[in-house]
Amino acid sequence: MSQALFPGWRPDADGRERLAVIVDALAKARPQGAPRLQPRRPEQWHATLCFIGYDLLQLATPVLLQAFAEAAAAIPPHRFNVERLTYWRQSGAVVALPHANAELQDLCDATRDAIRRCGVRPLQVTTQPHVTLAYLERGLDAQPWLDAVDCRGDALRVDRFELLFNPGGRYDALDSWELSGAALPVPPQQTALF
Repeated sequence: MSQALFPGWRPDADGRERLAVIVDALAKARPQGAPRLQPRRPEQWHATLCFIGYDLLQLATPVLLQAFAEAAAAIPPHRFNVERLTYWRQSGAVVALPHANAELQDLCDATRDAIRRCGVRPLQVTTQPHVTLAYLERGLDAQPWLDAVDCRGDALRVDRFELLFNPGGRYDALDSWELSGAALPVPPQQTALF
């Protein structure tokens, strides 16, 4: 059993439909003779914002929950588009990577800081948010056929996150927070002088 504990984002119904389209395109793009693709179930789709660790359910204290509430109050609701799929050799994961998104990375950093303020050192911080959609065998060479999968489409909404616990085979939400921070200001643009 996993016994993993982490703050994570899970797609809403629209987001699951959007990711299902990508998973379908992924299955269709797999060339004959390619390694067996093992899609994850839609209820397993999530982006880990910061990984606390294993066998640490006792850390889900009111202090940590309050720290996450404060983090949610600082980050605005936002959206991200999936830029591409890639294969991670070490884990065998086929992941959806978002276009660069400051708000999503800020959410990862805010949950990391919330965990640290509670005196907990996370096992792993997130520097590249992603959603694992499927698995292939571990240790394969690059899978260039993934580049052919069309990831264009509607953006995924990020308006909340949860403290997730994996007792094995599923993710239980221990608590949930709506993002309520002010939108980031639009960067100033200098007009042409001539």
